[in-house]
Amino acid sequence: MDKEKYLETKIIPYYEETQKRTIFQKIRKIKNTFLLLLAYACPSSKIRIFLHRQRGVKIGKGCYIGMFVFFDNLYPEYIYIEDEVSINTGSMLIAHFNPMKRYKNTLEAKVSPIIIKEGVIISVKSIILPGVTIGENSIISAGSVVSDNIGSNLLVRGNPAKPIGRVKLKN
Repeated sequence: MDKEKYLETKIIPYYEETQKRTIFQKIRKIKNTFLLLLAYACPSSKIRIFLHRQRGVKIGKGCYIGMFVFFDNLYPEYIYIEDEVSINTGSMLIAHFNPMKRYKNTLEAKVSPIIIKEGVIISVKSIILPGVTIGENSIISAGSVVSDNIGSNLLVRGNPAKPIGRVKLKN
C-alpha cells in the first residue's frame, strides 16, 4: 500500500440527524452494507480483501483478513491497513462514534482514522476503536479492546489493551 495522507478526524452528526439521508447517501449505505455482508462470511481472504477495498478500506499487500471481521459500516474509508497485516476472525475496527443527541454535552460525535502499520497481528475477537494507530510488528492479543495508540513491537492484551511485552523479530 502506498503511504498516503490519512483522513483527519471530523465531527459528524449525532444519531438522530443521520436518519435524514439524501438519496445518494442511502444508495451509498446500501452498497456498503451489501459489500460488507458479502465479505463478512466469504470463504476466501483474497475475495474478502477485494470486497473491503471496494467499500473504501485501504488494505496493503500480503494481508490476511479472517472471516467475520467487521470494518466500520459507515466510514470504511477511514481504515488504513499497511502491508503484511493479519486481522483474525471476529475482530472489529470501528472508525466512528455517533451517540444520541441527548449526550452532546458529554460525548462528541466524530469519525477518526484507524491506522494499522506494517506487520501487525490482530488476534481473534479484538476491537479497535476510533482514532487508534497500531505501530509496526505489534501483536494484539485475543479479545483485546484497543482504545489508545499502541507503539511498535509491542504485545498488548486486555480491556483496555495494555502492553505486556515486546515483540522481537528473528532475522
